[in-house]
Amino acid sequence: MPTESQLIGSSDRLLAARALRPSHHGSVAGRARPPLLTRREFFTMSAAAVVLPLVPALAAAFATETEFYRDWLGTTLVEGQYHLTDRPNLLEGAERMLALGTRVGKFWFEPHRAARDYPWNSAWPEMRTLRDLAASPYWREVFALPFRTMFLETHSPAEGGWNSDPGPAREARIRAEWEELLAFLYAEHGDLPLTLVLQNWEGDWQLRGLGVLWDDPPADWRERCARYARRLAARQAAVTAMRAAHPGARLRVLHAAEVNRVADQWRGIPTLTEHVLPHVELDLVSYSCYDAMDDGATLTRAIDTIRRFARTAGPLGAGAVCLGEIGIPEMARPERIPARWRELLAAARAAQVHWVVQWALYCNESDNRHQPQPKPSVTDPARLQGFWLLRPDGSLSETGRVFSALWQTGSFPPS
Repeated sequence: MPTESQLIGSSDRLLAARALRPSHHGSVAGRARPPLLTRREFFTMSAAAVVLPLVPALAAAFATETEFYRDWLGTTLVEGQYHLTDRPNLLEGAERMLALGTRVGKFWFEPHRAARDYPWNSAWPEMRTLRDLAASPYWREVFALPFRTMFLETHSPAEGGWNSDPGPAREARIRAEWEELLAFLYAEHGDLPLTLVLQNWEGDWQLRGLGVLWDDPPADWRERCARYARRLAARQAAVTAMRAAHPGARLRVLHAAEVNRVADQWRGIPTLTEHVLPHVELDLVSYSCYDAMDDGATLTRAIDTIRRFARTAGPLGAGAVCLGEIGIPEMARPERIPARWRELLAAARAAQVHWVVQWALYCNESDNRHQPQPKPSVTDPARLQGFWLLRPDGSLSETGRVFSALWQTGSFPPS
């Protein structure tokens, strides 16, 4: 019999083999998911049962494990508290992602905050609309880079008053702003073999207010949920209509709604998952999954909960979920980081999520135990929380060591 470590490696390959065939965009096509093995079921299988179906099925999924991880596992750049070169901030970060090996990048995409999100060595023009931002010189260069998938945290100007001034007129403005952006993207970049996932930021916090726990929800929580659903519907309507208007484009644009308090549903607390997702059909649900990172079983339960309530259709089909944000701070027990990533990524892969996006390339969070707080650009890593692949000196973090190994070799690094 193989050793447990050999089985773990085989389990990764077997799960890839059981995954759906990828499209040319690097994700899975919309077909019914096959039955999945639990971790316990896998480790009770015989060696023959593991190995015999492995090779032909894996060939049908991805050419290599390296290719799988490059197109499945990505990272994020926003408000990093340091930079490593004199390149414009957005371009430096995007190029560093590709150099590490991933072809999946996540960025913030809001015209009024671009100079705050990507300030270093940059001179942003005045921009008022999403189209203005897409047409800016920095973004033109980023769109031309060889990413396979880009996640853009996208909020149009009209969305700023979604809760205080709801109604058909605002929803129409939201759709118009999105259609203006999409018309530009298809016209300028329609020939690129690129998937763009346009999504909101952590929807439960948008619904409630940042950090607000709804153990005792406000009296108008149902009305808020209904307004949020209409906002998402306006965004999705724009994406669906413009995708249909460009059937020959190689560019593929998807719309995702991000949720972040899924586990609250288990305690009877109103959530975007239970009270918004059933009321709007989407391409994809993104999950910022910090509330379910205790172990792989908890993460799997949360993904299942999302699928129970979500209505996804379009190019990815039913049950389309990705992990749009997941991060482990290095400053808290760094010795456990490789094992935690093994468990969480195995759970995500077994659950057949479409993508996993780590937080973040450069850390954007100060360590609050240190006062006064540092002013960027930070050079002392001890002043930061450690949500990073690259430290302020450019060296690989523990998470960076794990992810770069997956992107470069298709395997976890030696323990």
